[in-house]
Amino acid sequence: MHLLLVDGSGYIFRAFHALPPLSRKSDGLPVGCVQGFCNMLFKLTQDLEGDEAPTHMAVIFDAKGKTFRDDIYDQYKAQRPPPPEELVPQFPLTRAATRAFSIPAIEMEGWEADDIMATYACLARDRGFKVTIASSDKDLMQMVEPDGSIRLLDTIPRPGQPPLRWIGAEEVFARFGVTPDKVIDVQALCGDSVDNVPGVPGIGVKTAAELINAYGDLETLLARAEEIRQPARRQRLIEHAELARISKRLVTLERQVPVTLDLDALAREPISPASLFPFLKAMEFNTITRRLATLLEADPDLFEADPALRAGGDAPLAGVPQKSTSLSVAKAKLAANVVPGTGPARHAAEEHARVKAIPVDHGAYEIVTTPDRLAACIARIVDKGRVAIDTETTGLDPQQADLVGICLSTEIGEGCYIPVGHAKPGDLLGGDGLVEGQLPVREVLEALRPVLEDPSILKIGQNVKYDMEVLFRYGIVMTPADDTMLISYALDGPRYNGLDILAEHWLSHKTFTFAELAGTGKAQKSFDQLEIAAAARYGAEDADITLRLWHVLKPRLAAENATTLYETLERPLAPVLARMEARGITVDRQILARLSGDFAQRAAAFEAEAHALAGESFNLGSPKQLGDILFGKMGLEGGTKTKTGAWSTGADVLEDLALKGVPLARTVVDWRQLTKLKGTYTDALPTYINPRTGRVHTSYSQASVLTGRLSSNDPNLQNIPVRTEDGRKIRSAFIAPPGKVLVSADYSQIELRVLAHIADIQALKDAFEEGLDIHAMTASEMFKVPIEGMPSEVRRRAKAINFGIIYGISAFGLANQLGIARSEAGDYIKTYFERFPGIRDYMDAQKTRVKADGFVTTIFGRKVQFPNANSGNPSERAFVERASINAPIQGSAADIIRRAMIRMEPELHKAGVEADMLLQVHDELIFEVPEGTEDRAIPVIRKVMEGAAEPAVRLTVPIRVDAHAARNWDEAH
Repeated sequence: MHLLLVDGSGYIFRAFHALPPLSRKSDGLPVGCVQGFCNMLFKLTQDLEGDEAPTHMAVIFDAKGKTFRDDIYDQYKAQRPPPPEELVPQFPLTRAATRAFSIPAIEMEGWEADDIMATYACLARDRGFKVTIASSDKDLMQMVEPDGSIRLLDTIPRPGQPPLRWIGAEEVFARFGVTPDKVIDVQALCGDSVDNVPGVPGIGVKTAAELINAYGDLETLLARAEEIRQPARRQRLIEHAELARISKRLVTLERQVPVTLDLDALAREPISPASLFPFLKAMEFNTITRRLATLLEADPDLFEADPALRAGGDAPLAGVPQKSTSLSVAKAKLAANVVPGTGPARHAAEEHARVKAIPVDHGAYEIVTTPDRLAACIARIVDKGRVAIDTETTGLDPQQADLVGICLSTEIGEGCYIPVGHAKPGDLLGGDGLVEGQLPVREVLEALRPVLEDPSILKIGQNVKYDMEVLFRYGIVMTPADDTMLISYALDGPRYNGLDILAEHWLSHKTFTFAELAGTGKAQKSFDQLEIAAAARYGAEDADITLRLWHVLKPRLAAENATTLYETLERPLAPVLARMEARGITVDRQILARLSGDFAQRAAAFEAEAHALAGESFNLGSPKQLGDILFGKMGLEGGTKTKTGAWSTGADVLEDLALKGVPLARTVVDWRQLTKLKGTYTDALPTYINPRTGRVHTSYSQASVLTGRLSSNDPNLQNIPVRTEDGRKIRSAFIAPPGKVLVSADYSQIELRVLAHIADIQALKDAFEEGLDIHAMTASEMFKVPIEGMPSEVRRRAKAINFGIIYGISAFGLANQLGIARSEAGDYIKTYFERFPGIRDYMDAQKTRVKADGFVTTIFGRKVQFPNANSGNPSERAFVERASINAPIQGSAADIIRRAMIRMEPELHKAGVEADMLLQVHDELIFEVPEGTEDRAIPVIRKVMEGAAEPAVRLTVPIRVDAHAARNWDEAH
């Protein structure tokens, strides 16, 4: 007899990540994982034929909730992210699929699937069964028996490997370096980062195997640890002996789970068409249905779809909570993904044509001014399971603006406007100054709160982060949300992101602009000053157009393979940024005031020095006057004139002159830098302090940069110079409030690490692996200079080349940067490519790729598009070539920190660490934590950031994060 146990949870995640998204045509239920699961399960039963055919079979699943291991170690599996939202509704469907194939589906509360499989394997072995566990999970390798009575079966396709790969004692030894009976001891020593099993720090699998083979078992090793010759290894074993014992308990599979089904209940039964076809029809798996109908010689038309599964969001499935994971969530979120049988591209085109054909009728929009009509709007939202929403406010700052109206749309061509804050002409907003006939804002929000906070109802917005922040100030946490701006960004980059542009491009519709309603300049009215009828026409149209765009753009995600990018990098980041912006950061007014005074005095000194050098007084801020002195009066060479006939005195011109030794140019450069810092930061930052919170709240633009980087606005906190003393002084004004400290966590040379991975530069990878000074290593490779005692100038030149290569620097640019001859700079670049030939190969490949495709991609699949890749303009074409080299590197680094930001808050919460993420500045994250807790916060922050790329991408270089805590940003950096 032969028992086949299938690791159901492993099959689920394999099916989900290996296949493209798929949704049921009739209602948008996500079913891609279920379809893949069915195919894998049926293929497994077909592959095991003859002597290998199982007589007994079961699929074992992990149940939701804690297990006994959580009582042993509260951090067990603590770092695992929650499953993707579109996967959650498919969990119960995989159980239903298993039963439809006439196979028992087993899960037990409080026990992991591995424990249940271990128990059944031992029961079967003891009765003389042959046992096969269909799984490649290393944790199950402890179950392998040398006599072959228990084996594992790996069915994951691998290049050059047979489709079925049996794992016996020999394969276990090759994997762990020990026999199966000692696998537990090796795992106890080396731990497991995936399940957060601690192990003994610094001991890997190879070392663990050597130790266990030498001493026999873990307890003997720990008892004789004093005998270990290597001091560091000996000390680790002594210090972390208890961790090793805890780890052994965590990795040891329980073999006496009180299972309720005995072995006889697992006897194989033939597939019943009466069970199978109603399930397949309910899922609308037409291809599988036809194939199995032929194999089973059955007519599927004799069976109706299972009504419980067919009912979608109106009928619950066993084990699916009706709010957070009901089918209506899937219906609302993924209704436009993929239509089986037609193809996602065709579906997207058909949906675009359908939506575009529906005219915009402003007369169909409704102004809601009574509780009854508000209740009717809410009923439509509940019935539809989704709503497009747009908030109208008194200003653009979500931290200070007040609600004026709420716009909603549940059906294309329909829309309603709920006025709550329109002011009488000449009166201030509030109290008796409101126009009569409006509903009270609090009454409206309390009525809307249940649907806005209901996780089973999808909210659709355009730049929905703004609406989230406004509503949050009124105590409403709006979730979940789709954002048409971010969907467009995931598909087309920053080209078409504004609502007006999107509407004209995709719907051929010209929307009302705010300027048309409110005027422009000083005469422009704020939204609360508009007449309600005009505001309703404008606002309800916004909601209607947003819903139309969602119907047009959402199907393109599946058609153009951008669903993963949107669902994992764009959509979940918006609420994270909303919370960061709402928190803000404290700045010290007194420090800024002192700096402004200092900068003013020094700028005046530079101005006097410039006048002396020029031999006359002139306005340093006048490009014309400066140009006339430099190239007219002083007769300097290299001057060029602009189209207006004035001399060009841009930053590049002045830097070039300063490098050539022109004192006046250097003085003006220094004056400009100082006055810019004063005007942009020390003078301006106090004006951004919010009177309500006492903090500065920057605004992050998520969809404006080609490569995926975030930009910071109002104020821009990403351009404060970090390498200059004056820039660091400004950072010192960003402080933690009493009782708190700031933590700065900064990726170390992330773009160079990404370059080493993408271009596969082994020398760079080895250097990063060994923790070497990458710039010193590069200098040593290029200039044949020993790392030890290397002159700082040599390292500086290598550093300039390392970073310059990422940006496609030319010999001219490098010469300017280093202050050397262009020929010498050219020789440096030539030597660099000779020492690291893979980089030249990468650059050439990127140039070829961008010309052929018009885009390049990051390691996470983000397309960075260059429509002008084949431009007839040589300078434009050269720019694209340089950008195509840098974009995958900078974009991948940007995506890594995005992934870290998305995972950060859940991981901090799991670890029980109080830490607020405040800022993202390029490769750096800033947190505010209670003083005295930084030693607990920093390890969690570092772990999340360093592991952010996985499991989507396994980088071939280690990622490192420098993290420090201090009272102000400068000291923490």
